[in-house]
Amino acid sequence: MKLKKVLASGLVVAMMAGMLTGCGGSSGDTGNSGNTGSSSSNNAASSSNDQGSSSNSESASSGEIVNLKWVTIGNGMPTNYDSWIASVNSYIGEKIGVNLEMEVIPWGDWDNRRNIIVSTNEPYDIIFGNGNNYIADINLGAYADITDLLDANMPGLLELMPDKYWDGVRVKDRIYGVPTYKDSSITNYAIWDKELVDEYNLDVKSLTTLDSLTETFETLKADKNDYPVYVKNDGLYYIFDVYDQIGGGTQILGVRFDDKEGRVCFTLEEEDIMNQLKIIHEWYQKGIINPDAATLTEGRVYNMWRVAQGWESAGVTSWGPQMGKEVVVQQIEKTILSNETVRGSLNMVSINTKYPEKCLQLLDLVNCDTKLRDLFYFGEEGVNFEYTADGKVHKINNDWALAGYTQGSFFTVTLEDTAEFNQWDEVKALNEAAESSVMLGFTFDTNPVSDQLANCREIWLRYRSEVMTGVQDPEVVVPKIKEELLKAGWQDVMDEAQRQVNEFMGK
Repeated sequence: MKLKKVLASGLVVAMMAGMLTGCGGSSGDTGNSGNTGSSSSNNAASSSNDQGSSSNSESASSGEIVNLKWVTIGNGMPTNYDSWIASVNSYIGEKIGVNLEMEVIPWGDWDNRRNIIVSTNEPYDIIFGNGNNYIADINLGAYADITDLLDANMPGLLELMPDKYWDGVRVKDRIYGVPTYKDSSITNYAIWDKELVDEYNLDVKSLTTLDSLTETFETLKADKNDYPVYVKNDGLYYIFDVYDQIGGGTQILGVRFDDKEGRVCFTLEEEDIMNQLKIIHEWYQKGIINPDAATLTEGRVYNMWRVAQGWESAGVTSWGPQMGKEVVVQQIEKTILSNETVRGSLNMVSINTKYPEKCLQLLDLVNCDTKLRDLFYFGEEGVNFEYTADGKVHKINNDWALAGYTQGSFFTVTLEDTAEFNQWDEVKALNEAAESSVMLGFTFDTNPVSDQLANCREIWLRYRSEVMTGVQDPEVVVPKIKEELLKAGWQDVMDEAQRQVNEFMGK
């Protein structure tokens, strides 16, 4: 069902149009408090929240300014937080009658601080999250069901974001999170050092599978006395991206994204995964992969070759500059839309907020009003950035602490003056062309097998690093892993998942 069809009349939309600037608009990323992370922590400044203990919605009187708290992640509280939030509140106060307080949690503190906020019912109104905690927090009763509030309060984002992306956050046909519409599908690219591509006259279009790469990597290893594949302990994890994890939270349980039969499988035993694991093991034995890969928690800056999720022009805007080299990129997989890709960045409304409608109006404005989007994405105008005569953004410094991907859409951010082209057009085109997983909209209810699944996840985590970096021979270790899994209740997990998938697919 299309979300927009829920609206009973055009009256509410007309009213909202007077409050909200439409997506791509002007020049220019709580009744309770919520929490998200940043890189350094300071106490959130600003006015106190008018927070409630009930999930019942309260409508703000005409002209009333309501206080909301938004918890997010980044580099900690901005040094110019007071003046920045004042400029934000001046704008949103006039637009939608909201006075906002932010808590920006540092990256390193995020998991712990966020868990405390959610588990102890600490006051917040909006909180950032992702697929790692979305389902668990819903099961805790932490978030408001916003399904029936979207049409009236988020007309801009409903217009901007295709309906299929809303399907990615449905749980039992209800919606509890607002996706940040950005690179919300997965496209994997091989990234090559251009000097090597030119030196060896490499046809990167023919080097898109692991088995096609072995000979080239052997040559590079011998000639350069370096590791062509330098990875950390998660190894070449991208090989699992063609399997929808169906909400199970583990790489070893999934349904292939294009399997119309919906067969739940133990991915390590699947022919495509096993063959790739064998090649990775071969590379490790030949010294193509760095010998300390299984124990490394950080990679290195320079790579002859690596795989990353993104878009082609990221080679110019991000990957190349990060490495300090000119790079060549080549798409190696289809563009896929799944629940996991959509849930990579979400904002949820607290079950305890007094003003769920205002929370959604704020998120709609942040996504769709370019002036406000720029304030969140770049920081304070005149301090962190300024507009050029031709309407682009010139960054005065790189001190802004908020993480842009956590806030809202990329597609309403003003281009920087250093940009030679609009990379977001490419990202949006990938999103719109993405092939949807057959499991889009399905979430595995793990409650019937929660203990078994938790134990099985732990078993996989013990082996994952050495399997994914090639240390272990998969033909030897996978049967061993399966034996341990079966003792921990793996078959129960598989059977229950398949039963629910069959029901979802109408079997």
